[in-house]
Amino acid sequence: MLSIHFFFRGMDSIISANMENAAEDYLSGIKEGKANPGNVDNYTVTQTWEAQTEQIKTYFKEPKRFGVLHKQRKQSEPGKRPYLMYFLIKLKVEGQTYFVSRAFTRADASPLVGQNARQSRQLIISLSMGITLLLALVTWLLMKRLSQPVSKLTKWTHELRPETLKQSPPDFAYPELNEMAELIKGSLSSVNASMEREQKFLRFTSHELRTPISVIRNNVELMHKIQQKQSSALPDKQQEIFERIERASLTMQNLCETLLWLNRDETDSLVKQHFRLDELIDNLVDELRYLLKSKPVTIQVETQACELHESSVAARIIIGNLIRNAFQHTWNGHVSIQQHGAQISIRNHSTQADKGNSSEDQGFGLGLQLTEQLCRKLQWQYQNQVNSDGHTATLSIIPAHSAERE
Repeated sequence: MLSIHFFFRGMDSIISANMENAAEDYLSGIKEGKANPGNVDNYTVTQTWEAQTEQIKTYFKEPKRFGVLHKQRKQSEPGKRPYLMYFLIKLKVEGQTYFVSRAFTRADASPLVGQNARQSRQLIISLSMGITLLLALVTWLLMKRLSQPVSKLTKWTHELRPETLKQSPPDFAYPELNEMAELIKGSLSSVNASMEREQKFLRFTSHELRTPISVIRNNVELMHKIQQKQSSALPDKQQEIFERIERASLTMQNLCETLLWLNRDETDSLVKQHFRLDELIDNLVDELRYLLKSKPVTIQVETQACELHESSVAARIIIGNLIRNAFQHTWNGHVSIQQHGAQISIRNHSTQADKGNSSEDQGFGLGLQLTEQLCRKLQWQYQNQVNSDGHTATLSIIPAHSAERE
């Protein structure tokens, strides 16, 4: 649009110059005494406005300013090219005022005018396209230059690891991106430091707790042997206290083992061996049966012979957690344990609300959370569904990627 505007401005300048030349030729003709000097090269030149043609006076008012080109077009229909153009200019030549006018029709225009107009139009279009392509290229190069550091920052962020957080961030060309990289590094370093402190605390705490727990467990076993040797039972009150100590020590021992397994850095270091899953479940049920003592709860255990090559210790911890939770939180009802191959389903049906103030309520939420984390770490498939009267936990001791291949 700007190019077209200047194109018409150039044409107007040419016409104005021709009309000024016509006025000068008119003045020269008067001096030389030529006949009919008022018509110079089809330009009408007069010294007064009244001497102009009626057509010009019809389409224009008398100009007030000198050197301003006035134009009027005549069209056969709106929107079509004009077939007649009128031009008028007021000039001052050698101190005298002149009015110069000209009427142009299509027939008056030289074929070169149309040819030049087409060439000019093609030139304008070519220049416009070239400028547009140049602007697009410059914009693309600028965006590429701006996006490269951002892509570099994104890639660097995805590749960050705890061991690389101590290294200085690379230069991302822009101060704002460098500052953002420092903020990302600082935030991740803070989170990593907190996680390391928590892991160290859990690891050290679990290790330190194993000693007193072992002492308690050994003394409990010693008390059992003394009772068996002396064939004497403790008073009911003391026996109840003794059983609470035994149950609490077993729970703490299992919890410490779970925390230690969770804080291991590599799951590949777990020792795998062949073991019978059905025998493991039967042993765990017998070991944890004390949790149902004095409770009107029935147990249904359905197992089938199944030998696996996995970590038996991890399986013992996870399955033990699930059975313990089912036993602890069933007060009056039924516990069903079914095992088919590597699939285990544990469901408890309780007809009485959980006794939250009971001494038996030991780590229900924590036990399930630890179980879920262990299964995720081992890539075992685990689900826990809450029912109206209890929970249904399903476990598949097969890594997810192995199950997909099968």
